[in-house]
Amino acid sequence: MSIKKYLFSFLLFTFLYSGNADHLIFNRICITPDESEMIEIYNPLNESVDLSNYYLSDSDKYYQWINGESIGNFDFLIKFPSGSSIDSQGTYVITTQSNANFSDSYDFMPDLSLVDSDLEIFDSGINPNLSGSEEMLILFYWDGISSIVQDVDYFLWGDYDKGFSKTTTEGYPYNDTLLEEQIFIRNHGSSDFYDSLYVRLDINEYDEIQSDGNGITGHDETSENFIASWAIEGIERTISFQDIINGEYDCAGNSQDGCPLGSLDCPIVNPSGMIVDYFDITQFGGPHAITIEDSDGYRLELTIWPDNWDIANDPDYSNLLEPPYNRYLVQGLGNVFEYNGEKQILVCSVDDFTILQSFDMEGEFDGSQTFNDAIISPAPYVLIPSASEVLDYNYSFPSNSRVIIRVFDLSGRFITTLVDKYYESSGTVRREESSSAWDGTNQMGQIQPPGTYLMHMEASNFQTGKTSIDIAPVVIGVKK
Repeated sequence: MSIKKYLFSFLLFTFLYSGNADHLIFNRICITPDESEMIEIYNPLNESVDLSNYYLSDSDKYYQWINGESIGNFDFLIKFPSGSSIDSQGTYVITTQSNANFSDSYDFMPDLSLVDSDLEIFDSGINPNLSGSEEMLILFYWDGISSIVQDVDYFLWGDYDKGFSKTTTEGYPYNDTLLEEQIFIRNHGSSDFYDSLYVRLDINEYDEIQSDGNGITGHDETSENFIASWAIEGIERTISFQDIINGEYDCAGNSQDGCPLGSLDCPIVNPSGMIVDYFDITQFGGPHAITIEDSDGYRLELTIWPDNWDIANDPDYSNLLEPPYNRYLVQGLGNVFEYNGEKQILVCSVDDFTILQSFDMEGEFDGSQTFNDAIISPAPYVLIPSASEVLDYNYSFPSNSRVIIRVFDLSGRFITTLVDKYYESSGTVRREESSSAWDGTNQMGQIQPPGTYLMHMEASNFQTGKTSIDIAPVVIGVKK
């Protein structure tokens, strides 16, 4: 199964500027699964930073490496490529995996892949991946000559025994925080999410000692309280409807429990599709059930419990639940569960629901002119539905009219109905959007073969009993 994962807000992260950072900092870190490993560095300064003498490592022996000591069997140490830099307020993304694996996970390319880049310095053990249980990361500066390095930023997860603590006896001007006093963040396995990101909450390095440290700006990078500075967030998974339907998930208990869930068996997903149906189960003690459909015709149900978000009584969203459907393309973020053999997505709040696009199926009404007869005016060009083209058209009608517009082939065979609507006032309707124009399909959604077709319009006045008719030819072609 091909699974693509996206960051909640892609590369950009909105910081709460409550402090003044004076060096590069780790921003986001993903350590599991292996193919999604990612390290994002952020530059909070008002100027770009040249990375030519910057290094990145997950080895607690990084500062001893400059004096000839080997790093661990499962660790890596790299020097950034000469000439690389991070713009002011910009980010730099590194992966321990291939560009292909990273792109499959996030749908964009990293700035640096340890696998696919020709690095001047790349020291690694037999498996240079980030550990999912306990490990550290260090960003440091070394001029290539000095006997000591300067720490830039440090991150520690799982346990303190994978960290480091440099001392004055090793040639450093200050002692780092003792290992047993360093405050690490828990590992992913103890979170509620199977795949997740470590995300820095803001640019403050909480409780970090700002002076008398071995950092590049004098900080003691080993003193930061990572529990206060960082959080663990779930990764959205963009999974096809078919993959969700065919997948095996076991979200035990009521679907309302633990909202939102997120685990190996209950993955967080973000499917998008057109709303094609709605069923109100709240009157029976159940949820709001919104059916969405993807471009391949597969359907899923978005389940929204009124205790979490009563969408039917939300004035900004209640219109989505009213027919006619196929007017709104939406996305729901939530976990997968199964009810009576059907896969459903539990959406927990308005923050997990997005209207991606709305379509005016009724077209644009213009009542500035009065008409006594029906007039149908399709756009004067060949429609090529196989190239995803649509045919714009306008129609005019008298007041108090029921307007019906159908499409027939030259033999008189019925193809589809485009309009069946009552208009109290005379005017013109312009259908010039992809949602309201004709897409060249029949009533079953099947693309019609090349040829000439007839748009047949009738406008029946309920008061006078008069019916006026207009017919216009349209041509469906193929793209050579």
